[in-house]
Amino acid sequence: MKHRFILLLVYSSFYTLSAQTKYGVSSIPPNLVKYATVVVRDYELKFEVLNKAEAIETEHKVLTLLNDGAADEIDQVFWYDQIQIIESIEGAVYDASGKLVRRLKKKDIEDQKAFEQQFVDDSRAKILKFPRLSFPYTIEYTVVTKHKGLMFYPIFEPQEAPWQSVESAKFQIFAPESLKVRVKEINMLPEQLVGAMHWEFRNLPAFKPEPFLPLGYSELPRIVSAPTLFSIEGYDGDMTTWESYGKFINTLNAGKVNLTPETEAKLRDLTANCPDQLCKAHRVYELLQNSTRYYFVGLGIGGWQPMPAGDVDKFKYSDCKGLSNYALAMLKAVGVPAHYALIRAGADEVNAQMDDFPNPFFNHATLCIPMVDEMIWLECTSQKQSFGFLSDFTDDRPALLITPDGGKIVYTPKYGYLINTSRSVITVELNADGSAKFQSNDTFRGIEQDIPAQLSDLPDGTRKTYLYKVLNISDFEITALAYERKKDLIPEVEQKISLNIPQLVAKGFFCPLHLWLKSESFQWCNNPGKTQFRRIHGV
Repeated sequence: MKHRFILLLVYSSFYTLSAQTKYGVSSIPPNLVKYATVVVRDYELKFEVLNKAEAIETEHKVLTLLNDGAADEIDQVFWYDQIQIIESIEGAVYDASGKLVRRLKKKDIEDQKAFEQQFVDDSRAKILKFPRLSFPYTIEYTVVTKHKGLMFYPIFEPQEAPWQSVESAKFQIFAPESLKVRVKEINMLPEQLVGAMHWEFRNLPAFKPEPFLPLGYSELPRIVSAPTLFSIEGYDGDMTTWESYGKFINTLNAGKVNLTPETEAKLRDLTANCPDQLCKAHRVYELLQNSTRYYFVGLGIGGWQPMPAGDVDKFKYSDCKGLSNYALAMLKAVGVPAHYALIRAGADEVNAQMDDFPNPFFNHATLCIPMVDEMIWLECTSQKQSFGFLSDFTDDRPALLITPDGGKIVYTPKYGYLINTSRSVITVELNADGSAKFQSNDTFRGIEQDIPAQLSDLPDGTRKTYLYKVLNISDFEITALAYERKKDLIPEVEQKISLNIPQLVAKGFFCPLHLWLKSESFQWCNNPGKTQFRRIHGV
């Protein structure tokens, strides 16, 4: 009996030691360390659908932080609100040998409001504040979330970035047979699907991404899951097709486009002498820009449901949903048909939306006016944007047009290199002492005019402060600065800037300046003491 007790004690000690050291850095395969700042030792995500409105999500993750490049991973942030409720959260930290240093306590978990300015919503964040140890070391966490509304199913990314490598990752979805789960696999191998709604990944090495890849392009594996039937905040929906999902959005927006008779009368007076619908739309858009401001409202289903148009008209503020819906109501009042639209906005999100897979992963609402020859798109959140111009925030991507019959995928305009241009005519008057007078007349068009357009609306002192920072000249004085903005469907900005440069070149050093200008592909001609060149550039 005594020997058996000793044997049991030895076995127990060995098991405890093994558990404490299984995350030792020395056990990581060498091929997973190359190029890596983080190694995902173990990642398990389980999503259990209880019914069309409820689910339990359990995430367990172990990360070994190898060096300073992993600094952003030290604190882990988890968002929640009244629809997604964090039921439990815990964490632990291990040293380089894999030995447990300590488990996180309540004081290590911060709970804070998500946003402070220009937002009214119920989102909050729990932040696991892991201790800072000497690299390398390992962090571990487990989070259990209860979903009380199920428009969103998880996106599983076992390898979130090229500088992460993965030892082991697993994703499982459990759902009743009556609720069909849809998935889209991206950059996947057939053997990574190991069972029904069960995927496993092993030994994914970090790598150096190819330079100059298109925006939004990724080689990383990803699984996007989405429901068919779902329910959120008492609204039932069907995401089987874009058409059915658009009908759900129509249900959310129903009854939100009513304006008072007085407001409708003012809009009709505003557009009474317009010769066509384009003129009416233009005037309504200008009124929207001049009388409203952006303020996000995202309480509960309000993250997806717009404020009533009458409330926006009264209070003169709302978010992208409310302002787009308000513009829709204003156009309706003057007889201009338009459609509310959902879109994945952001210059780096250009390839993010999947037009072949109905899903709810939109982050912006806008408005589309169908004309005979083209569609006019209105960015309703901007007080400065040109009528009908989207820029790279929402250009060249699919959008979900919400029609009376449901949703329909359409595509926003693409601004190509013939539209996005900058043209400069520059004169440099070089003096014998090496000083120079520099004058540039610039014309920016399309997306190229975005920053100059912003500068044109700023006070002169603010413009100059910005230019002093960004112009790559060691010492200069801005002596004149002027802007002229043309807010057309393809907008333009003309900029005129004059500089005094005390020391452009060394005294008597004139000819090499010509060589420099020529090497920059400028067309140049010189007069005594003066060099003029032109540059035309397209993006």
